[in-house]
Amino acid sequence: MHRRDEPDDHALGRSRGGPHRSAALVRPGGTLVTIVMPPKVQPKDGRAVFFVVEPDRARLIDLAQRVRDGRLKPVVGAVRPFAEAPSAFARGKRTPGKTIICVTED
Repeated sequence: MHRRDEPDDHALGRSRGGPHRSAALVRPGGTLVTIVMPPKVQPKDGRAVFFVVEPDRARLIDLAQRVRDGRLKPVVGAVRPFAEAPSAFARGKRTPGKTIICVTED
């Protein structure tokens, strides 16, 4: 089990404390990935990258078709209503797989 204060191979730079804290958590040779802005810090003996996803209709259609065909099988760990979104991502609540937040009621 990984503890929050131990180094890791990869860190996503959106933690409380910002990218400086995240960079300190990356093991030598690991990667810090930021999603908010280009990284201004480098992990010791590691690298930092900025990851941006641009929406692309054709690619989203392709992904949906892969799911329908069974060629892509996302792992869903939990499905929670919108009202429970904050608690779904609270510290100490880790669920294997993706957490889906329903924004509408069926």
